[in-house]
Amino acid sequence: MTAGRQELLIALGAVFVLGLALTISRLIEARRSGLSFRLQVFLPLAATTLTLSAAFAVIVIDRFTARASVFAQRGAQDEARVVAELAARALDTPGTTLPQAAQQLSRVLPAFTNSEIATHVEVVDREGRTLIAVGEAEPESGAHIVVATAPIGTQGFVHVRKATFGMVALMNDVAPKVALLAFILALISAAVAVLIGQAVAGPIERLTRAAQRVAAGERQAALPEPRGREVRELTKALESMRRELEQRHALETFVADLSHELKNPIASIRASAEVLTEGAADEPDTARRFALRIRESADKLQALTQDLLSLARLEARGIHPQRRKVDLCGIAREAIDAQAPQAARRGVRVELQAPESAAVRGDPVWLRRALENLLGNAVQHSPDGARVLVEVAPGSVGWEARVADEGPGVDPAIRERLFERFATTRHGEGGSGLGLAIVRAVAELHGGQATLSQSGPDGTVFSLTLPRA
Repeated sequence: MTAGRQELLIALGAVFVLGLALTISRLIEARRSGLSFRLQVFLPLAATTLTLSAAFAVIVIDRFTARASVFAQRGAQDEARVVAELAARALDTPGTTLPQAAQQLSRVLPAFTNSEIATHVEVVDREGRTLIAVGEAEPESGAHIVVATAPIGTQGFVHVRKATFGMVALMNDVAPKVALLAFILALISAAVAVLIGQAVAGPIERLTRAAQRVAAGERQAALPEPRGREVRELTKALESMRRELEQRHALETFVADLSHELKNPIASIRASAEVLTEGAADEPDTARRFALRIRESADKLQALTQDLLSLARLEARGIHPQRRKVDLCGIAREAIDAQAPQAARRGVRVELQAPESAAVRGDPVWLRRALENLLGNAVQHSPDGARVLVEVAPGSVGWEARVADEGPGVDPAIRERLFERFATTRHGEGGSGLGLAIVRAVAELHGGQATLSQSGPDGTVFSLTLPRA
């Protein structure tokens, strides 16, 4: 049993030393990188736990020692009274002297001293001479001695000297239990420190990673769900900062793209006006040609302005669509009719494959605008005499309108940003680069999505997916 206790103490000591070494190494590392929240929580909690455990051990051992002394004192007093009573009864016999009574007690006194606790019993006369003594005179190392005396009538005394539980024995019995309890408390405090540190540091670390993603370019990266009033306020502040940065970045990008898009029509208008002012106005044919160029540039500026206003209203949710049950097939037919003149000029055949009806819920004006943009984009990119197929079919989450052409496909350089503003490869051919951005905004406004389903030498397929009504 003693060997098992020693092994337990050694194991607990090794664990304690290992934990202490780990804590010291973290503190050394913290001198370079700073003290983490987890360590800031763990250190005072661990110090408090160890202090309380040590105080608990001292109190327990002190109480055990005091109780052991009290019990030993009471036991010694009881034994002294019993022996004195036996001696007094022996003296009641006529002619019996105290030495004779003491000799008679020699047969029963070993019963009082044969125990694990060192006990010494002696009978003395009135002059203090020892008549009989039984038991250990000296206690074991570390034990306290208590003394009790009981009179034998008027002829002598019984002295009992008894040892309390020795400190060594007490420590051997109590120390492993106290150490185990302290170790359990240390483990609990470590677990609590980890939980508290995780509760405090976890949200901050997640916010830090989200801020790093935003700084790396993922401006739409969602911030983690806040927990706690302080973290909620911090998340709101970071979200406000992210929106401000996103708006500033969007404004800078918008101004740069707009300046680029306005450059060509404005330059064309300026050049044509300069030619006219330099004398070309006197030649009717030349003046007419340059006037038509000015008109085309003005029409392009007007279309660009209208598309920009529409896209800005869509993205700012400034439009409240008239959501009602509409037929997507009927809207597709109207879009085909609207693009028929342009398709006829290019010799492109537009075909429709659709069921009798496809009920969706949305604004028919904006849905038609989105399909017209997809169809116009397909007609513009299709070679003369090609075919454009408009197909309405059930999709995975609703109805899907697909527009497929036989063009060369989308340039890989703009494929990733195809649905952004001014993403186009046909500058100067009537394209504003806003048509697909409007399609994307209309889809998001109606709870759907716009995707590039296929792009390659065999043609391009755009899909507009909308939820069922």
